[in-house]
Amino acid sequence: MILVTGGAGFIGSHLVDTLLAAGQEPIVLDNLASGARENLPNGVKLVEKDIADTGVVDVIAELKPEVVIHAAAQVSVAVSMQDPHLDLAVNVQGTANVLEGAKAVGARRFVFVSSGGGVYGECDGADEATPPRPKSYYSAHKFLGERYVELSGLSYANARLANVYGSRQRSDLEGGVVAIFTERLQNRQPILINGTGEQRRDLIYVADVVDSLLTMARSNRDGTWNVGTGVSTSILELLHVLEREIEPATEIRHGPKRPGDVNNSRLSIASIENDLGWRPEYDLADGIVDMVRKANSDR
Repeated sequence: MILVTGGAGFIGSHLVDTLLAAGQEPIVLDNLASGARENLPNGVKLVEKDIADTGVVDVIAELKPEVVIHAAAQVSVAVSMQDPHLDLAVNVQGTANVLEGAKAVGARRFVFVSSGGGVYGECDGADEATPPRPKSYYSAHKFLGERYVELSGLSYANARLANVYGSRQRSDLEGGVVAIFTERLQNRQPILINGTGEQRRDLIYVADVVDSLLTMARSNRDGTWNVGTGVSTSILELLHVLEREIEPATEIRHGPKRPGDVNNSRLSIASIENDLGWRPEYDLADGIVDMVRKANSDR
């Protein structure tokens, strides 16, 4: 059995959909603070529990998962800067609790959803040997979570994700620029760009992220891998792609840069290609088209 923590959230719910389509019966553990029951198909078992609660250890032990994919997290960089103690409680202590539960039942595999886009800080082609320089509490705590995973004694994979986008991403939580721009374009609201718009991101479609996580779950190789496209796109370039698929912006405004944001983030994916044989299938344009189609079907 596969346990997906945070399975009612953005990435987690897409992961659950893919597992169901493959004939698996995943169990979801989620406190629904940022996820939503509506993201889960009928019949999926949902255990409502906060990973920051030490009682989650016994809950996981009772479920007896063979594989744990740990996607539950406090997901907002902005919130982490405002309340680092909350971020620490969820993203470090919560991860430690999930690990303890997985260890109690001798889980075969533990996959941790980390943040390559944040762990490295400013980077252009960072590989897994690049020294981490987190610029936010969120990213620092994700990096610390990786260390807990490595020290757990479990067979593990740390997935350092680039900037993920796709349907069901909430503009008010993850703060993903694609989700924010999409919502504003659809509602014909002004676009606010934090900074010049020349800052660059490695943008990866959620379907590719799900495929990478399942590839890691099937592997027996321990390690930490970047999950991205290896291509960087400026915020202004991204906006133009979205405008072509949705409609032109009514107005574009510029505001101050957000605390904790980086100017440039691009990941090297050579290691995951060589070690696990994984590479993304979607480029940005194709991913945006599929995102809009799936978002419309979810309505």
